[in-house]
Amino acid sequence: MSESIIDISHAFFDEVVQPILLRDVPAEAGAMVAGVFGYGSEVLRLDDAYSRDHHWGLRINALLPESIFRERAEPLMAALSARMPASFRGHSLREGYTRWGGIELSSLEQHLRQTIGLDCPPQTYAEWLSIPEEDITHIVAGEVWHDPAGHFSTIRETLQGYYPEPVRLRRIAHWCRYFSGMGAYALNRAVLRDNELYATTTFARVIRLGVQLAFLLDRRYFPYDKWL
Repeated sequence: MSESIIDISHAFFDEVVQPILLRDVPAEAGAMVAGVFGYGSEVLRLDDAYSRDHHWGLRINALLPESIFRERAEPLMAALSARMPASFRGHSLREGYTRWGGIELSSLEQHLRQTIGLDCPPQTYAEWLSIPEEDITHIVAGEVWHDPAGHFSTIRETLQGYYPEPVRLRRIAHWCRYFSGMGAYALNRAVLRDNELYATTTFARVIRLGVQLAFLLDRRYFPYDKWL
C-alpha cells in the first residue's frame, strides 16, 4: 500500500515549510495552524486510485486569525512560494487543489463559519443541533501538526468529545422517526403497491438512514454520503 498523502504532506511541512516560516516570519508562524483537514477523502485516509484524478496531491491546510490573514496572506504566501521547490518526493506542488502550490491558506474564522457555522466551540444544545453532522467531519478529521495558539485545536477537541448526551438522544429520536416513517413505512407501502421504482429508491434511503443511526449509537460522526 502506498504512503498516504497526509504522511507525505506532513514530511513536506516538517522538512520544507516549517523551517522557512520559523526563520522568515516567526510572528505569523506563531499564530498559524497547519495540518491536513477540511475537505477531501484523504482527510479520512480513504483516498484511492480513483479519487486521485481531481483535487489530490501535496497539501498543507493553513489558517491564520482573520485580522492577520487580511493584512499578511498575500505577501506571506508570495514570499513562501518563492522559496518552495517544484516537487517533493515525486509529487508536484501544483498537482493538488491548493492555490499556492501545496499550501492552502485561509482565515481561521472563515473556515469555521464555512464548515460548522460558528467561530467558537458550540455553547448550547441549540448550537450543537444546528451543525450539520457531515460538516463536523471537516473539522475533526485529518491531522493538525502546528497550532501554538491552540484555538483551533480546542475547538477540534470539543467536537471530538462528541455530542452532549441530551443532543445525541435527540438526534437518535429524530433518526428513529426518519427511519421508520420515511424509510421502513414508505418502503412497505411501495411494495404493497407494486411500485418498484419508489421501492428501490426508498430501500436506498432506508440503508442510508440505518447506517447513520448506527453511527449515532456508536458515538461517531457520520461522514458525507460518498464515504458513509
